[in-house]
Amino acid sequence: MIDPKQVCLFVPPDLKKFKLQLFEGIGQKILQHGGKVLRYDYEAVKKLPDEIIPIVGVSPQFRQNFQEWRERGRNFIYWDRGYLRRVFATWLPTGNELGVPGGYYRWHLNCFQAQGITERPPDRWERLKLHWHDYAVGVHTAFPWPWEREGEHIVIADTLPDYWDVFADRSWAQRTADELKQYTKRPIIIRRKEEPISLRNMLKKAHCLVTHGSIAAVEAVMMGCPVFVDSMSAAAAVGETDFSKIETPVYPDRMPWLYSLAYHQWNEAELVSNVLWEQIT
Repeated sequence: MIDPKQVCLFVPPDLKKFKLQLFEGIGQKILQHGGKVLRYDYEAVKKLPDEIIPIVGVSPQFRQNFQEWRERGRNFIYWDRGYLRRVFATWLPTGNELGVPGGYYRWHLNCFQAQGITERPPDRWERLKLHWHDYAVGVHTAFPWPWEREGEHIVIADTLPDYWDVFADRSWAQRTADELKQYTKRPIIIRRKEEPISLRNMLKKAHCLVTHGSIAAVEAVMMGCPVFVDSMSAAAAVGETDFSKIETPVYPDRMPWLYSLAYHQWNEAELVSNVLWEQIT
């Protein structure tokens, strides 16, 4: 449990209107608890005393700070869009479709995505009511889908520049494609972020999805597509991190992971209540 008196929410200058409204609301609640809020001033965040926990999102301005904070054990909280039913999704149903305005966000203490699997009850996962409605045949299909074990091609999911500028480099997708050619003869497709073909369609009959830390890995696992990811990815707990094993994906039981994952994201109402502070890890 985190004491909100110990935190400082940083509101960056480039938030979209809907997100700015949310974070102004979160900031008001933090101030009521005796915490702090900083707006737009990156340097002021970097100068906070160690007893204050900064709350920050993905930003190239913090790349060196993230590394330094982790090396010396300085506490920080990282926020980003959620894993499931977030504000905008590649193809999964959004929070709005569940009647949860704004969807879900993930918040983590001293890491960027959920690490490992923590034993949790199924209640938060069940509350998400995740299913796919195929209007062509009028069928509802519950998630997760069965594992695809006879796939053919490999999909590499690229992501946005800000992500690469914080966690890796912009050539990662192409370098990884070149590396994989040492271990497989399968066709390799790099899916760019602006790709008009949906992730769902691109992963049909795919052998696996490969990505660094894109949430596409979570969605792929939901669809039954095995994944190869960086160790920082939440999907590492149900995937493989050794790319030399590209021909031998893993197919674990996903339910304990999904129960755990659901406890690492919160909707807008929970972000301005004590639920977040009681559950964040």
